[in-house]
Amino acid sequence: MQQVKRLHKDLTKPEKSHKYKQIIEELSEYFLFGDHQQEELFDYFAEHNILSLFYQKLKSSNHQLTIFIIERMSMIITNLQNPLNLNYVLSNPVLHDFINFNYDFNIPEIVDYYVNFLKTIAIRINRDNFYLYFNQRYCTFPLLWQAQKFINYPDQLVKNTIQNIVLSLSKLSSEPKSEKQTESVIYNQTKIMIQFKHYLTSSPFIQVYVKYIIQIQNLLESLNLDSQDEQDKLEDILMFFNDLITECPFLSTFLEKLILDQLIQPILDCLLLNKSNTIKVSYEVGLLTIYLFLTRLPIVYSIMSYFCKDQIYIDNAIQHQKLQKQSQKWVYDTKNMETEFQNIFLKEYDDIEERNNQFIDYKKNNEVQNPYKNHFLELLRSKHNTLLLLYLSIWLVAKQNNYQIPSLQIIKLLQLKEEIVFSKQVLELIILLLVNEELKELEQLYEDLKNKLISMISNLKVTNKKLSEGLSANWDIIEHFDWHKFKDSKPVIKFEDLKPYVDNSKLSEFKYVYLWVLVTCLIKNSQKQRIEKPYHINQEIELNLNCEFIQIMDSQHYLILDLDSGYLIYTCTHNNQKLGTVKFVQPLKAIQCSFINDTLILESNKLCINSFKPYHIKCQKDVIPSVIDRIYQAQQSMSLLIINKLEALL
Repeated sequence: MQQVKRLHKDLTKPEKSHKYKQIIEELSEYFLFGDHQQEELFDYFAEHNILSLFYQKLKSSNHQLTIFIIERMSMIITNLQNPLNLNYVLSNPVLHDFINFNYDFNIPEIVDYYVNFLKTIAIRINRDNFYLYFNQRYCTFPLLWQAQKFINYPDQLVKNTIQNIVLSLSKLSSEPKSEKQTESVIYNQTKIMIQFKHYLTSSPFIQVYVKYIIQIQNLLESLNLDSQDEQDKLEDILMFFNDLITECPFLSTFLEKLILDQLIQPILDCLLLNKSNTIKVSYEVGLLTIYLFLTRLPIVYSIMSYFCKDQIYIDNAIQHQKLQKQSQKWVYDTKNMETEFQNIFLKEYDDIEERNNQFIDYKKNNEVQNPYKNHFLELLRSKHNTLLLLYLSIWLVAKQNNYQIPSLQIIKLLQLKEEIVFSKQVLELIILLLVNEELKELEQLYEDLKNKLISMISNLKVTNKKLSEGLSANWDIIEHFDWHKFKDSKPVIKFEDLKPYVDNSKLSEFKYVYLWVLVTCLIKNSQKQRIEKPYHINQEIELNLNCEFIQIMDSQHYLILDLDSGYLIYTCTHNNQKLGTVKFVQPLKAIQCSFINDTLILESNKLCINSFKPYHIKCQKDVIPSVIDRIYQAQQSMSLLIINKLEALL
């Protein structure tokens, strides 16, 4: 206690200013020691309001001491254990002084520590102590308002922290009431939460959501599909909106309207109506954005109405409204919004749920002819693989949510020509969309594909034509295909899927056979199940004498050519020479060999769809050519086996 009193006294002496940092550090440690173990110490801190003294030193400190004091305050709040002591600190008026102090936010370090300080307090706020931070009389929430000023701060970590603060505080309004509370406490909490909901759904706070909308607009107009950083930023904001809508249902109607009016509708105006009043994006970025909103946010019905309904609601007042873009340079906002917040207090509160229902009814009664539906259907005529991938993915989301899809137009994409120019992903999406669709055109497609395969097999047998490299390199995809697993799958489009698709004509035969498998399962309700792969990495296997063994370096390392299953295995045998551990395994026909000095390189065939990383094996330099030759011969001998398996499919 005497040490605390001495430190307290030193902190009041100007001549000790050079030791303030050390003094504050020691006092904060004693502060927590008093909370954890010695209550009379904490009582002393409370009685003399030492935290207020910290704030007095903050007012005249340099930026290093400022950062240190903020950091110490965060540490104290984080580590307090006694609920009564925590309540004392959270209710101390000096905490509001720390929140509202005029810091020099031109210094990035101060921003970092200050935002973390706000987060530390926000984590400690709950429904029981909420009244300490939300001013009911003037409907203000200084901590939350200060936090939102950093939404557009350039550092991504700061942005993420602000999102967490906004979300954690907003969702308090929807948390269930505690059963242990008295009726009067529940009544008061309910009353303050009603006011807080109006705070969150009224001006000026609604500009918070608008800031995030503008962030998305800016990202989309310059989105680089090869930039992982930009992808992550977009995903972060979408997940933030998803959490807000999910955790705060009273916000859903407002946020949904904001997203539709300022993002979805402008994108559709740009793509389908050739208008670019508020946003200009490419087809790839535009369709990707719609797909992301459909799969990341619970607003599928509202978005799909643009593509499926004949009549929709369009807010004409929004048509010419363009959100003001923020400056590229972040500036701390010092504008006084006290009058605007007081207006929330002065106006009579309505029922937010009733207001939302009234708006929904208004929409239904003011629908107009949908200008987007037919234009969106016309995109099916596109032969651009990436656009079709996104477009069909949107319709797949619609199908999963029980919307009627344009199945007749979709099946026309599969009209057989000399080559199939679509990717494997696009073919799979088309088939998934046609599951449970009764179309006579499917029967005709089945017959056409069957005739195509019969002709292909006949040419291979009669003319001794060489088996397509694209088909043989990807035969494992066909052999291990599982219809039941496939039809229940929910494919997700990734950014890497949107890279320009370069069709390879050498894959055409593979795609015909794969499409045949898909259509056969679809039409005939085939029970085709996946043939399990016989080997996997680190598996212990018995060394099969029916396979061909190629010794590598010593008597313990072998390449195994299993022609029956069509695999190449690299294994390390055990001491008894009867068991081996699989170190590498891939379909034999998918492998291409090369070497550098004494290293054999097994890599993926350039036509292999399920490519793998190159695998390096140390080998005697003089035997490498013969090893490669034996692998090549084994690959050639497999061609007839694949032709027989292909014929068995019919």
